[in-house]
Amino acid sequence: MVTTDLLNFLSSPKFRRWAFGLAIVFAPLLIWFSWQRLAAFDWAAFGQVYNQIDWRWMLPGGATVLASYLARALRWQVMLRPLNPHSSLARILKNTMIGFTAIVLFGRPGELVRPYLISRSENVSLSSQMAAWFLERIYDLLAVLLLFGIGLATFNPTGRNVGPALQWVLQTGGVFIAVLCAACLIILITAALGGATLVTRLRESLAFLPENLQARIGGTLENFATGLASCGRPADMGLIIFYTVLEWGSILGACLFILWSFPQTNSLSGLDVIVYLGFVSFGSIIQIPGIGGGTQLVGFLVLSQLFAVAAAPATGIAIACWLATWVVVIPFGIVLAARQGLS
Repeated sequence: MVTTDLLNFLSSPKFRRWAFGLAIVFAPLLIWFSWQRLAAFDWAAFGQVYNQIDWRWMLPGGATVLASYLARALRWQVMLRPLNPHSSLARILKNTMIGFTAIVLFGRPGELVRPYLISRSENVSLSSQMAAWFLERIYDLLAVLLLFGIGLATFNPTGRNVGPALQWVLQTGGVFIAVLCAACLIILITAALGGATLVTRLRESLAFLPENLQARIGGTLENFATGLASCGRPADMGLIIFYTVLEWGSILGACLFILWSFPQTNSLSGLDVIVYLGFVSFGSIIQIPGIGGGTQLVGFLVLSQLFAVAAAPATGIAIACWLATWVVVIPFGIVLAARQGLS
């Protein structure tokens, strides 16, 4: 299995040596660049941000983020129905929280942890759960595109000090959204109407390979197609859409609570928060192991350029949003992993 081989490689001493070597090479450059940038940074204003947190908003924000993991687990359980109608929601929820902990700690390679754990706990194939993960990404991407589109449609950049990067996004975002939405819908329609036919065609195209290799690849393709089977069942698809709305509604509510917990952003409207979440969700694609990256950077740009928050408070708020929406799961994930005997 390609996925299993990749997991083994990521945990191998060879991968750790390569990662350590790259860190040795790039760390001095990163330190020098950071020093040049941070020398004139207003650290006092940055620290003051955290003294001004209104915990009456921050605590409900963190709790709402955790509720979004339940919505994710419920959605995954629906995608499991064609393979295991009696899957355990509790186990899926535990593995979901462990999986997102892995993403925060290890970056995007940690995405493989969740389908692997669920396949093992629910006695289904790994390739079928990679298909479920693929479907989940498609539905989440459609939700993000919807939020981003609403943000682009409602935001008025007139009189704002928008930098070239965000100006380009505002100008070209509509075309980008249209193309991605069309691609996502084509994938979902293909999975719903022609998944089995596509697998048959792919198996026929492998006729030139040795029989044992044909059998292995064909089995993986069939398991993957089975994982997509929920697309062809209207009731399941309706539930998947419902839980996706519930998930992103929870995330949106959490962002609203978290931003309202700071005096610099407590006047933002619901539409302003949709703009913020739409941009930041794209930034979350970039995940540097242990420290995030894209989420904080895009959050800072949106707060400072679109909502005119000063640089130091914008930095502090962007980091706080990342901690409250991503890092909050780590204690739960580590405890659950320890109880399951994972290391």
